[in-house]
Amino acid sequence: MDTTADHSDFGGLLRTCRRAAGISQRQLADRAGISPAAIRDLEQGRTRRPQRRSVDAMVSALRLTGDNAVAFRRAAIDIDRATPARQVDPAQPVRVRVLGPLSVQRGPGQVPVGRGRRRAVLGRLALSVNATVPIADLVDLLWEAEPPLSPTQAVQTYLSRLRSALHLAAPGRTSVISRAAGGYRLNLPDDQLDLAEFRRQVRQARTAEPARALELLETALALWRGNPLADIPQLRNHPLVTAVMEERAAATLRYADLALAAGQGDRCLPLLRELAAASPLHEPLHARLIAILGAGNRQADALTTYAEIRRRLVEDLGIEPGPELVHAHRRVLRQEPVGKSAASPQPSAEEPRPPAQLPADIHQFTGRLAAISQLDGLLDAHHSTSAVVIAAVSGTAGVGKTAVAVHWAHRVGHRFPDGQLYVNLRGFEPSGSPMAAAEAVTGFLDALGYPSQRLPADPAAQLGLYRSLLVGRRVLLVLDNARDAEQVRPLLPTAPGCFAVVTSRDPLAGLVASDGAHPLALDVLSHDDAEHLLAQRIGPRRTAAEPDVVAGIVDRCAGLPLALAITAARAATQPHLPLAVLAADLRDGDRLDALSTGDAGTDVRSVFSWSYRALSPAAARLFRLLGRHPVPELSVAAAASVAGVAVPRVRPLLVELIRAHLLSEHAPGRYALHDLLHEYAGRLTLDEEPDAVTGRMLDHYLHTARAADGLLEPARDPGPVDAPRAGVTVQAPADHRQAMHWFTVEHRVLLAMADHAGRTGFDPYVWRLAEAAAVFLYRRGLWHDQLTAQRHALRAAERAGDVAAQGSAHVHLARAYVRLRRGDRAEAHLRDALRLYAEHGDAGGQAQTHHYFGLVYEQQGRYREAVDHAQQAVAMCRASGLRFGQGHALNALAWYQAHLGNHHEAVIHCREALEVTRDLGDRAGQANAWDTLGYTHHHLRDHATAATSYGQAIDIYRELGDRYHESVSLGHLAETHLATGRPDSARTAYRDALDALDELGHPDADRVRAALMSLGA
Repeated sequence: MDTTADHSDFGGLLRTCRRAAGISQRQLADRAGISPAAIRDLEQGRTRRPQRRSVDAMVSALRLTGDNAVAFRRAAIDIDRATPARQVDPAQPVRVRVLGPLSVQRGPGQVPVGRGRRRAVLGRLALSVNATVPIADLVDLLWEAEPPLSPTQAVQTYLSRLRSALHLAAPGRTSVISRAAGGYRLNLPDDQLDLAEFRRQVRQARTAEPARALELLETALALWRGNPLADIPQLRNHPLVTAVMEERAAATLRYADLALAAGQGDRCLPLLRELAAASPLHEPLHARLIAILGAGNRQADALTTYAEIRRRLVEDLGIEPGPELVHAHRRVLRQEPVGKSAASPQPSAEEPRPPAQLPADIHQFTGRLAAISQLDGLLDAHHSTSAVVIAAVSGTAGVGKTAVAVHWAHRVGHRFPDGQLYVNLRGFEPSGSPMAAAEAVTGFLDALGYPSQRLPADPAAQLGLYRSLLVGRRVLLVLDNARDAEQVRPLLPTAPGCFAVVTSRDPLAGLVASDGAHPLALDVLSHDDAEHLLAQRIGPRRTAAEPDVVAGIVDRCAGLPLALAITAARAATQPHLPLAVLAADLRDGDRLDALSTGDAGTDVRSVFSWSYRALSPAAARLFRLLGRHPVPELSVAAAASVAGVAVPRVRPLLVELIRAHLLSEHAPGRYALHDLLHEYAGRLTLDEEPDAVTGRMLDHYLHTARAADGLLEPARDPGPVDAPRAGVTVQAPADHRQAMHWFTVEHRVLLAMADHAGRTGFDPYVWRLAEAAAVFLYRRGLWHDQLTAQRHALRAAERAGDVAAQGSAHVHLARAYVRLRRGDRAEAHLRDALRLYAEHGDAGGQAQTHHYFGLVYEQQGRYREAVDHAQQAVAMCRASGLRFGQGHALNALAWYQAHLGNHHEAVIHCREALEVTRDLGDRAGQANAWDTLGYTHHHLRDHATAATSYGQAIDIYRELGDRYHESVSLGHLAETHLATGRPDSARTAYRDALDALDELGHPDADRVRAALMSLGA
């Protein structure tokens, strides 16, 4: 009798059994308590499954026993699971079946979904129903080797065709397959996927009364039609398929125990025989089979079954049967009555307690509320899923991964009654020898109470045994300090009920992509949490007494929990030592020495070294070189220049450093080292001359900055400079916007590079970098940064005796002091510049100096002196052919003339300035001229032309990102609006100007704020 009969065969099965019993349809109907028409419909396949009591009555009326009775019940349960192919109704919901060969139905009809890889994709999505499956996972599934040129596109093609096949035409229905971030997902409710329905009924059986639980499990197991997705070769040995098969085994064991306890062992006999034959070394299944055969007075079959599995265990694995099999065998030999726990040995005083391997909890654990909350959320969700939950906790060395995992595991240990397993996988240890998975499995088997003398010799068999022992148990696993995903994957349980926390310096992207792990990346502690940690460790009174000192310690430890713990330990062991002494050691001495404990497990330098030694030679070299970069942040092009390689070659090395948590990509294309890691890298021995590394770094920043500066003021000639040396990548921006963005991101790095150049003997780079950054710093109003850069430039130029560079630095310092309204200092620098330029006959330098003298005197209200210097600047520029300087000098002359009341003369100079700057494409010069022209027309009472001119200036300043001069023109525009009786427009202009000045932190903001207040705004 075919135990896999579907409803189309059930009619024939019913007719055969009825005729064999010699009864008519009416007689059977009377005994079953249903109508003769119902019997006819059943035999002709025209009705749904009858109620349970009717099936039991038919089994009794047909005098079916043993395997025949079980087969009949299973066929009745499966009556509406499969249907002959009929026309598909697109309005019906789709139903996917994976507990056997892949099958898709809509209503009574089959849905053709294609063959080969298309079916593999659908099967894989179904195994992770309602969860996103990464595209990379699908690619790996379909092409183990030699994928097509565009594998992602090929996968998308398969998915497009699947969507077409599964598309729901009924209004209001959502797509069965949808695109999600990084992958695709199959969207199905439980009743449309047999695997989900199986899991739902198994969950319900856990809390149901025994009789109801037996019925639920019987219904759930009847959904199976063979091995999951048996017709898809790509999924045959997939971990998710293995996990589903173990779910079936666990449910079958529970089903068998309930059946034995109810005295109905025959109900599960066919299923047990089927699964035992498919798993010839599965001891729990065979123990149940032996018990049920013995309970059914089939002692000979039971003893034969025991002898067969004992022979296989001895011959294949070299071990004797375990206690469960031996116990079942003895009961058969003794012909003991079958009780509630006949299949399993009774617990004894020697039975091992659940494992409790967690290390001690962290004393005075503090902070990490977000991480703990995330783990709590995963655990809460664990109850609503039948899959194993994996949390992948990653972070740099010393960030506290183990502390978080162990502390959380202690908090929730009571929710795992079958124990907690822990292992340090030694992924990053001084020995450099990670623990083999086989070693970890052996330890787990011992902790789970499995006798060592019975362990199989084959590591693969041990792994299978370990996973089998976890079936039906709720165990928490902490897999600490993993090297990578490959080391962890064999240790992950596949049966539901278990929860695994993995910690690693590696991000474990492989576990996230293919095993459904949930990533949890730890960063350094916040300032508040770090201070709280110190207070917890050394006492709140002591930290409260020196709050500024504590803040300094936190800063020098850079929020790294290990560094903070070491410092706290020093303070705790020396209670009379002022915290200021510890802070001074961290501030003034060698931080890494100050954070040394002499213990390799807690010494910061040693802990960092474990990650460093795990790197490939090329990545280790890059890490050492990054330690020579003056700041712990840089771009991919800068990293390529530091290493002296092309960008495509440096990218995989950066990825390797990120995977080792020695580097982070905090923004696309921007990389940063933790402060202490940067210091550690800088102490490592270089394998090439430091000057070569420094030269490449400086060339990258200088040539990129000059390229960006050229886009900010394309009309200005920056002067010649040597070509970059070999191995340097120049990151030339494409346009003005990109140039401003590059400077915005890099200007702090440029200042650090200039300082580094001065300290390492590369003086020319100091003033060249300062010159290249000057325009950006002016436009952004960063005048204090300008002062810093130009002071370095002046000192370097004086050391080198470069007169032109000294003069330029003096002029830039004067410009910055003018903006800061420090005319006395500005004038002093300009006198020094004029002297230097005059002594060396530099007409261009003299013209520029006279130009800025005019600005100083204009700010002091000395307009006649300002006009005199502006006229000298114009004359020198004309005589020397310096058109760029001439345009700016003409505009300055017009401005001063306007303030003297010579407005018509000012207009003439303005128009000439506009002509020159337009010819040169000098946008900044044009904006200045438009603003001056607006000012002169305002005072000529031509307010319409004034407003138009100011509008031109404001548009250009905004285009250039020149916030300060934008605010100046906005203030002028507001005055014109007031002159024409438009106070609302004036308020708007003043508010915009105030926004710009407040952003710059400029003192002129107070004047604009006062103007707004006078307008009642």
